[in-house]
Amino acid sequence: MGGYPEVTRPPVTSYKYREVIKLDCAPMSSYEKTKAGWPARLKRSYDQNRAGKEALRQVTEQVVATADPTIRQVNGYHKILRTSVVDATKYCRTLVDVIPGPVTLSKNRYYDDPLVKALFASPIQLEEVLCMAPATRELRRQGVTGEVVAMLTMSKEEKTIFGHQKEGELIRRDVVQQAVSFFDHRIVAPTDDLEQTREGIINRGLEVLATVAMERITGLKSRKAELREKREYLKGMMKIMSGRSRMVELFSVPDPSKIVEFHKAGKKLAEVEAELAQLSGKIAYPEHSLGYLKEIMENPNDSLVVSSQSFRLDWKGVRVENQPDVEGNDITLAEFSVHDEFKRSAVLVKFEMQTD
Repeated sequence: MGGYPEVTRPPVTSYKYREVIKLDCAPMSSYEKTKAGWPARLKRSYDQNRAGKEALRQVTEQVVATADPTIRQVNGYHKILRTSVVDATKYCRTLVDVIPGPVTLSKNRYYDDPLVKALFASPIQLEEVLCMAPATRELRRQGVTGEVVAMLTMSKEEKTIFGHQKEGELIRRDVVQQAVSFFDHRIVAPTDDLEQTREGIINRGLEVLATVAMERITGLKSRKAELREKREYLKGMMKIMSGRSRMVELFSVPDPSKIVEFHKAGKKLAEVEAELAQLSGKIAYPEHSLGYLKEIMENPNDSLVVSSQSFRLDWKGVRVENQPDVEGNDITLAEFSVHDEFKRSAVLVKFEMQTD
């Protein structure tokens, strides 16, 4: 036939097509995988960084709201507080590491664990604490069931009692002893995950620090308001005394005692104005409040401290550290202390949530 010449296509098995198939089907090298995966890793890193910044922003907002909301009027307060809040968070995380536990709380196992028996007067009290605590009641309202982890805090009380003490073959009566008991139990940061509970405790530590700042700021503001009121009162009194003195001078000789009283009031007014001027340089603007909050966050150990608390108790809850021959159990707790004033014992616990 005439026409166009016949075109011969290369077979699929030709070198060119084999290379194409090889490139399409061969597994990627480690370098190729690394190169191909960098967008995903970059996005993941970006998302994590963004989540971290958002978490820090929220924590800073909570701290500021507690200490003094007027701090928000300061331009760039987030940036100013960033390092301080991060450092305070790290400090609170080290405090959580001191808390022992978690210890299982169950009225059916009350007598099996000396620590649980030392913390609660009876299985009934243990059950009441778990059922009536506001935090657990809220979880129950939400329908949460299963195992829950939390921090248990309580106040420790030591009483002097008189009891029997065995010394060799003799039994001494009316021996002075120290009995340890706990009251005002509270369930803190309950969740179904230990790490979430730890984060909740850290947030409460930051809230404590912010509250310390709030007390300082509010105390200064209150004193300033008190001095202003006192200044106005003294000014008014001096005005009245001055008017009366002029009135008396129209008809008689001035009373020397009134003159002395007037000068005393003037001296007191000068003292008030001097203290007020000093306070005005400490708590006049939101920047001052920001400074106090920043200072407390930078030095958290000046406000909040957690230490290990250990003692040895017999079956009656009496301290027997100095009686090695007496059977006892070693009890270890953590003790939270705020300015060496407010103190609470603490331990991590776990228990089963039951529906109503």
